[in-house]
Amino acid sequence: MQPKENQTGDAVLDSTESVCPECLKVVGAKIVTRDNAVYMEKTCPEHGRFTTYLWPDVKHYLWMKSSRFPYARPEQPVASIKGCPQDCGLCTSHLRQPTLVEIELTQSCNLGCPVCFMAAEDAAVTDANEPGLPALETMFKKILAKTGPQISIQLTGGEPTVRADLPDIVRLGRKIGFMAIEVNTNGVLIARNQDYAGKLADAGVSGIYLQFDGLTRTVYEKIRGRDLLDVKLKAVENCRLAGVQVVLAMTVIAGVNEDQMGDVLRFALDNRDVIAGIAYQPAFGSGRFDLSAERRLTMGDVAFLLAEQSGDLLDPYDLWPLGCSHSLCDSATYIVEKEGKFEPLTRSLSFEDYHTHFNPDSPQGSVFPDIAASMFPDLEPGLSIIVMNFMDCMSMDLKRLRECSMTVAGPDGRIIPFCGYQLTDISGKKSGENRPG
Repeated sequence: MQPKENQTGDAVLDSTESVCPECLKVVGAKIVTRDNAVYMEKTCPEHGRFTTYLWPDVKHYLWMKSSRFPYARPEQPVASIKGCPQDCGLCTSHLRQPTLVEIELTQSCNLGCPVCFMAAEDAAVTDANEPGLPALETMFKKILAKTGPQISIQLTGGEPTVRADLPDIVRLGRKIGFMAIEVNTNGVLIARNQDYAGKLADAGVSGIYLQFDGLTRTVYEKIRGRDLLDVKLKAVENCRLAGVQVVLAMTVIAGVNEDQMGDVLRFALDNRDVIAGIAYQPAFGSGRFDLSAERRLTMGDVAFLLAEQSGDLLDPYDLWPLGCSHSLCDSATYIVEKEGKFEPLTRSLSFEDYHTHFNPDSPQGSVFPDIAASMFPDLEPGLSIIVMNFMDCMSMDLKRLRECSMTVAGPDGRIIPFCGYQLTDISGKKSGENRPG
């Protein structure tokens, strides 16, 4: 079937629903291809027409989109009344169970990064809003009842290490039954206090999700507002000493650090005794960060740029869509060592192998490591590579949102898809209906 044309002559690849960037009301949207690239077009009756760049290569986009896995619906959905994205909880319209649940421990932070997905009005929230241990125990138990103990928990903020009781929170989550509890951190306290990572390890933390934006000082000055390179390297070293695995979370921004993805990859491979993976996260426009609607880095751009910077190690088609979410939301591979040479595991798999050995309970970063453990048990641990494709008010696709498996626990007990939870309008303001109160 040939794609249809819209009124401007562009080929229409798909239809979906999105939101108006000005008022966040649901509007119809078309996915179109123009000059080999892919865009979203939508029109709000009140605020006009918007076009957002989505992908650099239509062939690659369609290949990524074509991979589909059976749905695994949430076990205890809430009723859908107002419709997506306002009934998240997860609601009866949601198509996939969560594999990761974030818990926001605080809105406070020991940095003031220019690039942050926290909404502008959240910056002044005081410690009085932090959930105490009794409230967190209730949240843990509600998550456990809805998802089971196999879910991956990520403790986040703000900056969770500003809480003196963070080890107690980790210990509480483990006591309730969760095996995988990760801390999402800028690493400042871990670098400053050599014993801190050990305290988290003793409490039962499974890993550190470390903001790591590159290997030059200027990158941190631009993205985080100060030179943090030595801090990042010291945090990695202190985690090594404590025996705590690290995943590097690289926020990728055009014109700032997109040329350092290959360097970060090589750094991770050189330190794979402590670094278990890299999460490349193209910056998105929710919160206090403004992106151009016309051209921004997306998962497709990262796939091509990373392949180019990796030498002969990676090809864009080595990064496969993940079956735990919509195929355009995340892609990944797993770099393993065979006979003294690194290669992506996906080159040793067929898509039939992938479907056969896929575990729907695997969190995003564990999908291919779990397959490797199942199919090739003699392999040494490798390096997980995942590329995230977050959505904001310009790129929001409600078809994708309904398949989200990366979620946030709301204080009212609901479980909210991450991109829906963080959604702000084009000015960085949240709708009262988008965020649970």
